Amino acid sequence: MSGSTRTDEFDSGIASANGAELYYELRGSGPTLVLIPGASGDAGMFSRAADELARDFRVLTYDRRGNSRSVAPEGWDTTTVEEQAADVAALIAALDLGPAFVFGNSSGATIALGVALRHPEVLRAVVAHEPPKIGTLPNRDEFLAGLVARMRAAIDRGGYAAAVEDFHGWLVGEGEEDQPELRARVQGNGENWIERELGVIDRYDPAAELIAERTAPLTVGIGTAGGTELHTELLATYRAALVALAAQYGAEFAEFSGAHVPYETMPAVFAAELTAVLRAMA
Repeated sequence: MSGSTRTDEFDSGIASANGAELYYELRGSGPTLVLIPGASGDAGMFSRAADELARDFRVLTYDRRGNSRSVAPEGWDTTTVEEQAADVAALIAALDLGPAFVFGNSSGATIALGVALRHPEVLRAVVAHEPPKIGTLPNRDEFLAGLVARMRAAIDRGGYAAAVEDFHGWLVGEGEEDQPELRARVQGNGENWIERELGVIDRYDPAAELIAERTAPLTVGIGTAGGTELHTELLATYRAALVALAAQYGAEFAEFSGAHVPYETMPAVFAAELTAVLRAMA
C-alpha cells in the first residue's frame, strides 16, 4: 500500500495492485463489500450509496485502472476482463480486506463475473447488476455498430467528454449534475473508456459451465424501471436474457428498484435492497 488519508467521511489512499496504482476509498465497518463501477470507472459514482451501505459493511470503492485518480502502467493501451478482475483481487489482498462481497454494475458487473471465475479465494459472494450481455440481443451486431457510430459522432461534435455525456443520457440518465468534480472526472475518462474498454469488456462471454463451477454464491440482478430511452427499449428483452443467464450460471436472480444506476438515483433504496440480497447470500 502506498499510503492513505482520512477525512470525516472515509479513508482514501493509493494501493499498488497488479501493476497499477489504484485510488481507493474505505467507509464503515463490518464485512467487506467492494463496489465495481462500470463505464468511466470512478469510485465517486458510488459515494452516496456507499455512505448508506457503510452502516453494515466495510465498503471499498475504487477508480478502475487508467480512470480518474488511478494510474495504469506506462505503455498500457488496452485491457481485458481478466486484468480488471485481477486488479480487484490484488486490491482486496493489498488492503487485507478479504474475503469480500463484490457488487458490480454494467461493465463492472462483467468484471465481477471475472472475479467470481478466477479469484474465488478473495470472495464471500458476487452480485452482477445488469452486465452488458450484448451477445444475447437479437440485433447485437446492429446494436454494437450503432453504439460505436453514435460515440464517434459525439466525439466529432465535442470530443470524448461529449461522447460520455451522450452515452450517460442515452443509457444511464442524469445523476451527477450536483457533483461537478465527479462529473468532470467522468468526462475526463472518456478516452480511456472508448479507446481501451468499449467493445472489450462488453464482449466478455465466459462459458456458462465455467461460471456455474465457481465456488462463491452469485446473484444476477436487473432494474425494474425503464428510466432512459435505451434502458426502456431493452428492458423486456434484456430481463429475459438475464433470467436465462442466471439459470445457466446456476445463480440467483434479483430485481432492484430503479433503472441502470440505482445507486446514483436512489441510493438509500438501493443500499437497503443490496443489503437484503447480500444477507440472503451469506
